[in-house]
Amino acid sequence: MEKTTSIQPLVSVIILNYNTFQLTLDCVASIKKFTPSNISVEYIIVDNASANHEGVSLQKAFQNQEDCKVFRSQINLGFGAGNMLGAQEASGRYFAFINSDVLFVEDCFSEMVSFMESNKDMGVCGVQILNGEGEKTISQRPFEGVRYKLFGKKFLYKTDSKIPKINAELKTPTQVDFVIGSFMFFNANAYRECGGFDPNIFLYYEEFDICYRLKKLGYKTVFLPHLKYIHLEGQSGGFNIARKKEHLLSYLYVVRKNLGFSKFWIIKNYLLLTYFFKAIFKPKYRPLFKFLLLRGESLAHSMRHQQKQIEKNDAPV
Repeated sequence: MEKTTSIQPLVSVIILNYNTFQLTLDCVASIKKFTPSNISVEYIIVDNASANHEGVSLQKAFQNQEDCKVFRSQINLGFGAGNMLGAQEASGRYFAFINSDVLFVEDCFSEMVSFMESNKDMGVCGVQILNGEGEKTISQRPFEGVRYKLFGKKFLYKTDSKIPKINAELKTPTQVDFVIGSFMFFNANAYRECGGFDPNIFLYYEEFDICYRLKKLGYKTVFLPHLKYIHLEGQSGGFNIARKKEHLLSYLYVVRKNLGFSKFWIIKNYLLLTYFFKAIFKPKYRPLFKFLLLRGESLAHSMRHQQKQIEKNDAPV
């Protein structure tokens, strides 16, 4: 019996699916459409305990595509842990973590690989995001420390000219604090060296956290403005208290972890004061003030702990 040897792919694409079956199919199809044959790619799709047996449906959809593998989690692991699960199966020299609601409109990988191979201190890069109408949206942001939170973006830019403005019309590759997490392209070795995404974070601020840790190791985060993709991000229909609470928890966790206790203490008390005054005039903010005052920043109150294991289904034949 002959042994088959697998060739290492250049890029490992990791996609999380959570109740987005058709979007995931469209995402993979768009990447394949615009990626040239000389860029070898493997696709690792992680179903994060979707409803309606979507994991099984994905396995059926990709069962005849040898470059695609589908893994099913029995519980919703969130963004960080879900991507970590996919990364465990990845073997490429570069890891591309891509949201299921992303569509490629051009070949991104060729230039990203070329840029990274020419800049060995690159840890991760991102490109320009377009919304569903083809308009540019925020694609990179500064770390949200004390100056940013207490005094705003304008003060931060005035006190640190090296930080590019969020809406700046950048023309050349530019070092930034972090790129938006809908499409992050990593040097696989840098990703592993920094420990990958933090599985403690269920939602929000994963990009802040991992890019900050990469920076501490001497790796750069770079924004490539001449490349673009579409992000079909759903618009929230209203004021979602559960997600607002999760947003607060993740932010305070990341601040305390990376910026230290003193900055965390200043920011937390500033947020308490802010929500106190908001709650006086806008009742919808009262649950957030009460939550922050009484429950603080403990991840014990994260949405992660509300997830339930789905019933295990047999794989398709």
